[in-house]
Amino acid sequence: MTVYLITGGVGSLGRRLIEELLKPQYGTTRVAVFDNHENGMASLRVKLQDKRIRWFLGDIRDKDRLFRAMENVDVCIHCAALKHADLSEYNPFEFIKTDVFGTQNCIEAALATNIDKFLFISSDKAVRPICTYGKCKSLAESLTLDANSYKGDRRTKFSVCRPPNYIKSDGSVFDIWDWQKASGLPLTVTDERMVRYFMSFDKIIDFIVNALKIMEGGEIFVPTNAEKIRIIDLAKAIGNNIQIVGTRKGEKLEEILIDENELQRAKVVENIWVVK
Repeated sequence: MTVYLITGGVGSLGRRLIEELLKPQYGTTRVAVFDNHENGMASLRVKLQDKRIRWFLGDIRDKDRLFRAMENVDVCIHCAALKHADLSEYNPFEFIKTDVFGTQNCIEAALATNIDKFLFISSDKAVRPICTYGKCKSLAESLTLDANSYKGDRRTKFSVCRPPNYIKSDGSVFDIWDWQKASGLPLTVTDERMVRYFMSFDKIIDFIVNALKIMEGGEIFVPTNAEKIRIIDLAKAIGNNIQIVGTRKGEKLEEILIDENELQRAKVVENIWVVK
């Protein structure tokens, strides 16, 4: 029987993880949901009427609150983050406070409570980062992996999952396009050459769950089955009225999920690159 804690549990990935982990095959005793989005938590609490869920309203910048939420937890899946790359260029200190120091707080809480596994959910923007968000994610990856050396004789295993973009995630370009189409506006695309990797939420959940099963500590897990798609092709599937608006600050034409140095150290296990 396992007790899970999901930081950022109200987000589009977090709430799907909750629903997955409550299925009978996982033998879940409890899922602790940690998030600072009050309205989102209140709404999700109404939808998920399950006595195994415990709701923690709090911010990962608050170490004391994290310590309380981490008590008696076996596995922490750390999803909480600020995530918009363009906003990170104009609000860098806020991203550092959440994505770097917040991750440090989560790691320290995991060590203090001696949990079994800590899995950090990263981003493709952590690979060769050019924006503040990507650099924060890259540093958070390093903090997580280095915790395996820092922990001393504590039992906690620390690993990283690096998923691609999620199709139809909250606050994504799909939300913007839906609003633009409903308003009779052109669908905005920054550059015709813009390319990203995508997976459905079902595949991403499978990827994360499988990573949890095989993790021993110190790995970066990267999916091998993400789909490379041009952003303009996604827009054309929604409508033909498209406007090219130019790249935003901190934006790459193409993100990658794994670089050459990591590939040299990777093995493939069940559609996952395991970089040790």
